[in-house]
Amino acid sequence: MTRTKTLLAVSLGALLTGCATQSQTQLHIDPPTNTEICCSSYAQFPFAQLGDNENIKFDIDLASPVGSFPSGNSHFAAFRFSDRSQDLLLTLSSQFVNDSVFAPEVILLNEAFQPVAQYSLEEFQTKAADAFSRTQYVTRFRVDAAKTPYMIVYTSAETLGQRITVDHPAKVRAKEFGEAMPMVVDPTYTYQLGGTLGIEVETLKLRPFKANPKTAVEEPVKAKAVVIEAQPETKTFYLNAIQKAVADNDINKALSLLDEAKALGIEDAQEVFVKAVNAK
Repeated sequence: MTRTKTLLAVSLGALLTGCATQSQTQLHIDPPTNTEICCSSYAQFPFAQLGDNENIKFDIDLASPVGSFPSGNSHFAAFRFSDRSQDLLLTLSSQFVNDSVFAPEVILLNEAFQPVAQYSLEEFQTKAADAFSRTQYVTRFRVDAAKTPYMIVYTSAETLGQRITVDHPAKVRAKEFGEAMPMVVDPTYTYQLGGTLGIEVETLKLRPFKANPKTAVEEPVKAKAVVIEAQPETKTFYLNAIQKAVADNDINKALSLLDEAKALGIEDAQEVFVKAVNAK
């Protein structure tokens, strides 16, 4: 009986010690101060342009800009979706690296930079590490890029310093294949100010293009008159020919020559014709 009580006391003591140890692992991490805030509104945030279909990795760290959010100040990354995208599928991930992780939050903004939708940490799933990737938070959702062309990724100041323990990848694999649980220690991570993240964009539907209607009727293009400059000998020929036709009383021929001379730009032709007629 005494032995049983002793074992029970030891077990309870171990549990209490474990709880105390777990609570002592809570870290105190201060969010960025108000003096570090980069912008007074979302419209002033620096937005990076995304393509129609893109898969990128990026870091949020102490060098990233700081914004003010409903859950407190945070370093952030901001993105603008492609103008060609109408309906897209977006995958956002945050990697568990060493003993830390960035707990992502997402805000989608409309064209007026007003918040329309928000995705919190609770909407992320934990994906265990495999041969190709680390353990990571992952979420996937559809976006109407025409209605919400802007996205901001940040973290809640309330989660900073909190710790999370996830299943060891070996345990996850054992559960998947129905194998015996391995003797491994589940890793613990701390929510930090920054981390390594990834974005994958897949455009499902392109945005239709509408040409702007013209507000004014275009005037037809008028052909420019071609000005032909007569050579000196040509000018002399026509002036002499007009004078001779008038002298020979062939007025019709003189008028015909006058018209040809005018078409060739011989400005003196009219004056020569009039003088020739008056001289008779």
